[in-house]
Amino acid sequence: MFAEPWQAQAFALAVRLSEEGYFTWKEWADTLAAELADAAERGEADDGSEYYFHWLAALEKLVTSKGLADEASLYERKEAWADAYRHTPHGKPVQLRQGFRIAYRYRQSPLHRVTRADGESKEIRIQDGQLFVCNGCCCGQTEKGFPASPLDEFKRQWKARGIRRRFHLTISGCLGPCPLANVVMLQFKGQSIWFHSINSVQDVAAIYGYVENMLIEQSYIDPPATLAGRHFQRYLVDTAGACHQPG
Repeated sequence: MFAEPWQAQAFALAVRLSEEGYFTWKEWADTLAAELADAAERGEADDGSEYYFHWLAALEKLVTSKGLADEASLYERKEAWADAYRHTPHGKPVQLRQGFRIAYRYRQSPLHRVTRADGESKEIRIQDGQLFVCNGCCCGQTEKGFPASPLDEFKRQWKARGIRRRFHLTISGCLGPCPLANVVMLQFKGQSIWFHSINSVQDVAAIYGYVENMLIEQSYIDPPATLAGRHFQRYLVDTAGACHQPG
């Protein structure tokens, strides 16, 4: 059973490439098993909802290791589809834009081996940053008079934009401060960036657009004009008065 058409396409690609001799089915099974084990180590959901994302990741590893494609071309094609999605009016079919080009500026995060307290060595992925979305006592709690929080959109765009291996997403408990709901916090290369009143699909797109720009530049950049009015400092007393209350 496939929840979406792309899952059937990924399944068919793996089967066809194996049938044509580009890799054995045992190679495929071993690669997929390793990808699932890595996901379990990272603490990702084990309810089946992520299965075909792991399937796709395993397929990408095999086609690059076998020389059928390289990371740059895969990345550029993903970015072309993400660009097409962002520039397609709602309800219209998504099509690649002619002449779209993007420089291959960043790849998936490198792996780093860490030894646990019990002496066992594990590989972890060193990521550029993380997005924390408050889902605590006030953020998104409409019965308390706060705006709804677009949690599903945060998850959907995080997957659709293909940044899962560079930038992590966490739906968290209370981040505070409650009067500024809905609050999100970005961690990028050790720097914290706070925003309030992230209430809509458009707000989520602006947050991820900001993240992607920093990933491409590989450095912190100031928030764009679309988010500047909702940027606030959480821990610096001398700037606390500069934050904007919603509404």
